[in-house]
Amino acid sequence: MNILFIGKRFYTNRDALTEKYGRIYQLPYHWAKTGVDTKLWLIDYHSTEFIAQQDDSLAIISTPVKNGRVIKQYWQESRSKKKPDIIIASGDCYIGLLGYHLAKKLNAKFVFDVYDKYDEFGGYIKLLGFDLFAYLLKKSDLRMFASQALLKQLGILEHDFILTNGIDRKLFRKIDKSEARDKLNIHTGNKIVGYFGSMEADRGVADLIQAIIILRSQSIPVELFLGGKSNPELNLNLPGIHYLGNIAFSEISYVLAACDILAIPYRRSPFMDAGASNKIVESIACERPIVATKSPNLYANFAKQALELEKYLAEPSNPRSLAMVIERQLLDQKIVSQPNNIYWEDISTNAKEHIENMLKLDNIKIFNKG
Repeated sequence: MNILFIGKRFYTNRDALTEKYGRIYQLPYHWAKTGVDTKLWLIDYHSTEFIAQQDDSLAIISTPVKNGRVIKQYWQESRSKKKPDIIIASGDCYIGLLGYHLAKKLNAKFVFDVYDKYDEFGGYIKLLGFDLFAYLLKKSDLRMFASQALLKQLGILEHDFILTNGIDRKLFRKIDKSEARDKLNIHTGNKIVGYFGSMEADRGVADLIQAIIILRSQSIPVELFLGGKSNPELNLNLPGIHYLGNIAFSEISYVLAACDILAIPYRRSPFMDAGASNKIVESIACERPIVATKSPNLYANFAKQALELEKYLAEPSNPRSLAMVIERQLLDQKIVSQPNNIYWEDISTNAKEHIENMLKLDNIKIFNKG
């Protein structure tokens, strides 16, 4: 089996290449590590730097869109003597379209990796009413979805499969809280609530800030530590609110460990409801207590953990409800059980088996026709 994986280099405020971040990097890396002939082609919307490098057995190229290098690479891939059996596209619909056309040209199977509702992305345009997202879902030979909601809404249940977001076993692990605070030079006698990730409105960070203000007004000694790309609509210059910037992915486990509890304050929205938050898995792997909101995102993907967290789940978009569960969890320090198959090596093996089965079934059909 020969796989070409085409993915977005910069996404969710991370660099898949330099930080070896997320499914776009980790899936092809682990496939290559197990002996599958795999190449990762990253599409770079931000810089103008062409990169070609190797990570163990994985061949990697990164091509910028701004200077047209991506077009040259498409031309080279379409004429390469070493043709892939499988082309996987992940990141957005435009990368999906590139992957689909290349697969068609090379007579390869096309797998569409849907880790979010791509038609909800800000840059998605229905040109003359044409729905590219729906078109790619229809034309792909196999679809991989990051959440139960995405599969049920967009997939074929008996054919497609869920490929959850995973974590790096070496990175997300239990670290002593005192050790983490010493490393980060954090010295406070107050309790620390943490949120680290994107800060768009539907992530609920504004509600979390208000919840902390409520608790502090009740003389509860608590501070909020935030990390990620800042939202200019948020007022972070408030007593007890500490913005740490966009923390390096390699340091994130120390920041999580430094907190007394971690918050996942998501609001309801079509985008958030269909997602598969990785924050709960990261928090559990680091053995930190969690508070969250009653989001379909949580119930659909982590049903057992949601049940264990019942006393610590707030109503979405309700700072007072969130303040109540934060106060309760600061006292109880409840840590939930670990879900199965949360590490990339296990998830990549599961995905490889599904893809291999697709190829086997296709070969059987060809044999029967003959």
